[in-house]
Order: sequence, then C-alpha cells, then structure tokens
Amino acid sequence: MVRPDRAGTGSAGRERLLREAQSMARVSSPHAVTVYEAGTYGDQVFVVMEFVAGTTLTQWIGEVPRRWREVVEVFSQAGRGLWAAHQAGLIHRDFKPDNVLVGDDGRARVADFGLAHAVAEAASPAQPRMALPSGHVLEASSTVTGALIGSLPYMSPEQHRGAKVDARSDQFSFCVALWEALYGQRPFVGASPEELRSRTLASEIAPPPEGARVPATLRRIMLRGLQVDPARRWPDMAALLAALERVGRRRGRAGLWAAGAALAVGLIGPWRSEHVQEDMCAGAGSEIASVWGEGRRAAVRQAFLATGRAEAGEAWSQVVFRLDAYAEEWAEAREAACRAANEAEGTGTREQTHLELACLDRSLGELRALVVAFTEDAEGVLANAVKAAVKLRPLAVCRERPELALQIAPSDPAVAVQVQALGSRLDEIAALLKAGEVERALPRAREAATQAELLGHEFTTAEALVLLGSLQSHAGDFAAAEATLFAAALTAERGNNLSALVRARTELVVAIGFGQGRSDEALRWGALALNALGRDTGDPMEVRLRTAMGLVQARRGDREAASNELERALALAEASLGPDHLGVATVVGHLAALRVEAGDLAAARSLLTRALEIRRRTLGASHPDTAQTQARLDTLAAP
Repeated sequence: MVRPDRAGTGSAGRERLLREAQSMARVSSPHAVTVYEAGTYGDQVFVVMEFVAGTTLTQWIGEVPRRWREVVEVFSQAGRGLWAAHQAGLIHRDFKPDNVLVGDDGRARVADFGLAHAVAEAASPAQPRMALPSGHVLEASSTVTGALIGSLPYMSPEQHRGAKVDARSDQFSFCVALWEALYGQRPFVGASPEELRSRTLASEIAPPPEGARVPATLRRIMLRGLQVDPARRWPDMAALLAALERVGRRRGRAGLWAAGAALAVGLIGPWRSEHVQEDMCAGAGSEIASVWGEGRRAAVRQAFLATGRAEAGEAWSQVVFRLDAYAEEWAEAREAACRAANEAEGTGTREQTHLELACLDRSLGELRALVVAFTEDAEGVLANAVKAAVKLRPLAVCRERPELALQIAPSDPAVAVQVQALGSRLDEIAALLKAGEVERALPRAREAATQAELLGHEFTTAEALVLLGSLQSHAGDFAAAEATLFAAALTAERGNNLSALVRARTELVVAIGFGQGRSDEALRWGALALNALGRDTGDPMEVRLRTAMGLVQARRGDREAASNELERALALAEASLGPDHLGVATVVGHLAALRVEAGDLAAARSLLTRALEIRRRTLGASHPDTAQTQARLDTLAAP
C-alpha cells in the first residue's frame, strides 16, 4: 500500500502512481523486482510485486569488508536490471544502493522504479527547474511534478539542471554508487545541496582515499560514466557492463555478464577490445561457482539429509557426483565457446558460436533452477533428484545443434527483454518437471503460457505450450495435453521453432497413443515428428520418440514393429547418452517386457539384469526404481 502522503492529493496523484506502477510492470528481468499488478483500494494505491528475502545493497556493502571483485559483480547484476529497463523504454531516474535488493540467493535486483518514466515522456520539454531544498536534505528525494527527480547525491548533471534525461543519466548514477561502494566515499561531495550541485556540474571529483585498492582500469571506466556531457559517457549500459567484464577477465575471473539467449547475438559484439592482449576467455566458465559452488553444494546436502529418509545419503552422493561433473563440463565448454566466438569475429561462423554461448547460458539457468528446487523442497524432489540431475540439458547439444536450445529474439527490444525473462522462467518449470514436481509446476506453466501468448512471440509461446502439455500428460490429463500440444505444434510451425515442433509431435504420440489408445493416429504424429527431426541427427529427442512409438506399436499388438522401434531407440540412446545412462535402462526395461510377452524369458532376464546394474550405479541400491527392477527380475528367476 502506497502511503497517502506519497501519492499526492486527489485523483491526479493516484493516476500518476498507477502509471508509474504500470511502467514498472513492463520491466522483466531476473535483476529487476517484478511488478505483477497495480490498482486502488479505497483512496490508496496498491502495488503487487515480487517479495525478495534479503537486504539492500547499502546494507550488503556494510555487512563485511568486500573485495572489489565482489562489489563489481553485484553492481553488474544491478546494471543488467537497468539495461532491461532501458530496453523496455524506461529510465529509472533514482538509481542508488538503497534501491537495489540483494536476495539471500545472492542475486541483485533493481527496485523502486516508482520514479521511472517512459523515455518518450522523459524527452518532452523539461519543466522549469525548482530551487534546491535547503537544510539536512542531502539524502532527500523529490518526485513532485516539475521538481527535481531523484536522490541528490546520485543525480546526474542534467537532473541537477532540470534538463532532459535519458538512459545515460542512470549510467551516471550507477557510477556514483559504484564509486562510493569501492572507495567508501562518493565522487562528488558538498556541505550543502548547492555545493554538491556546483561540484557535480563542474566535475570536481574528490580524490580517492590513500591506500584504496581499486584497479586504475576500473577507475577509468567509472570516470567515463561520470562525464558531465552525456555524449562523452558510455554509449549505453551494455557497453559499460562489457568494460567491467573485461576488468574481471584480465585477472582470470569469470565474465560478470552472461548474455541471455534472447539478447546474446546483439550484445556479445561490443564485449571485444582490440587493445586487450591477454586471453580474455581464461576463466570464462567460473560463473558456474555462483550456481554450484561450495555454498550451494552444502545447502543441498543439508536439505537432503534433513529429510531423515533412508535414501537421502545415497541420493546426495549421486547428485553431487553428477552435478560436479556437469559443472566442470559447463565451465570447460563456456571457455572454449568464448574463444571460438572471439576467433570467429568477422567470419561466417560468428553467429553459430554466439548461439553456442547463448545455449550454454540457458543450460546454466536450468541448473540454477534445479539447485533451487533441491534446496527449497528436498522432501518433494528426493525420489527424483538423481534422475533430474541426469536429465539436465546435454551440453553437447550446445556445440552440435545450438539452435535447438535458443530463443529467436523479437525485433522489439521491450518484448525481447520480457522474452528473455520468460525463458528463464520456463527453465525453472522444466527443472521442476524433471524433478517430478508436477503439481508445483503445472500452475506456473499455465501462467507462463498465458504470458507468452500475450507477448505475441510465437517461438516462445510454442516452448511454453510444449512444457504445459508435457506436464498435463505427466498428470494423467491426456485430453487436455492433446489440445495443448496440438496448439503447440501449430504455433511452433508459425514461429519457426524446430525443437518445439519435434517435442510437441513426440508428446502427442504419448498423449494420444499411450494415454488414450488411438494408436494409428499417434503413429502418424510420430512419423511427422521424425520428418521434422531429420535423418541421422543423433538427437536424444529421437530416443524418446522411438520409445514412444515402440510402446504404441506394442499396445496395438504389432510385436515385431515394437521391437524394431525399441531396438533403434536403444542404439540411439547408447550412442547419444552413453551405455550407462538412465535413458538406456528405461529402453532396456521396455524391451525386456516385450521379450516376456514373446515368451523369451532368458532374453528378458539378460535385459533386466543390465537395467538393474545401470540403476544401481546411477540411483543406488535403495532407490525405488532399483527395487522395482530387482522385483521384476526376481519374478523371472530360473526354476
């Protein structure tokens, strides 16, 4: 609820706040606080926004001594939030550490866009500048129409003059706040508001304290952002953040800004510097530490063991083994892709390498979502934790067919930012599906599909509908799944989303053939899926497709056709996933059932023995799937 004294008087004040809240809702980024709704309750304005458990950036800086790298990393995250706002056509006008929240998850989010206005509105003729307030108001903010807007110590020169502002004004405030966090004092100081204004307009920057351990390169980056003339600052926040990233990379640190899939191709270009001789990609994969480092590893272990379940210890040992390997592979792949992207500048392979980087960033988002699910609901996901870790997006896909994991960016920058945020949300929902959390994932998937349709971006809408349809199938609502997946297939074709098209048609085989018994119709969808997938792709999706078609053939009584499909699926699984993958055990189990029906018990026992060995190694001896396979094998024991 907005305090009445902040809303102004009468309906005009309420309408202004509502407009501001609606502007906030246009910003969609992991690094900006999300606004869901705004309205009035009686005479008061209310805003429904994301709850962030954590602290302000001001408090975070003061909690313990911070290394400059830590400070730059968190500010870079906040910078991404500002960039998202700018891409949506908004400027913040009051960026300062108190308006940045640092969550308990370590993620920074820009908050309090209550002063944000559309750039078009900001470009209108400026109101006459009001006199600066006097007294102890150096920390004061003003939002009164026609008055100065912002917090005095962080205001840009154009704000002090009451002149037109743009995104570069936020850049100035950002550099003031970053300077303060690194040096412990602001670049412009004054005993009164007028003195502060005078020194800001004259660019009289206070000298840094003696002994300050801040790289000179970093200081130069901030000084450019603090130029009085906006034209002499960085072209935009993307360029400023790219410069900050290069500082971190020179010291072997990971990039501070991993471009989202929707913006990757457009933003990677400015990162290069012809004057940097060092290997800019050394350590480019160390961002993985923030997703699966010691702290997160310990949190998941504690959550698993706190369930008190007998299988928790074994599940933890399997999960940590697999996520450690995945993290190591991701770091190596990210560094290699970074070098390939640099080498490809100016060549025909440039776009392909940038797609690979974007694909890897989406994979990191999926891993992040899975770790959060492990931590927040260990009780609910424990039974499927190892399987979920195994089912993480194969990183080889990013190298071999990165376009299958990439969102095509809309031409409208404002929509592109929202699509990027929605892609991250879909990754989180997919992680819940892989962890078996269908009930938790379903309402989120419905909401995401609705949001995607409202955005009108068919590529992303297809992704959301496929995910929703898959969840409906897992929930046993096959009729609803069929309708959703049919819509997904149509939308994927219109949106040129090949991956979603293949997955929609594959899931239709399951929903129609396995779920509803319409075998012939399901097999036609399977043929269409194979046609879209192409020949000899080695894509893991073909394993699921061939398996589903084999089960449908078995259901309709064609044992030979079923065997052929399942044997193809097994060969594909062994080649694309590895001989000891859980996916191999699944196909082997279906083949064993087919051999039992044919009366070939010896072959069935051999197949089940292999499936049991894989599940013991992967899931552990006490896992329910392992126990179930053992029970099946026991029933076939030779007399």
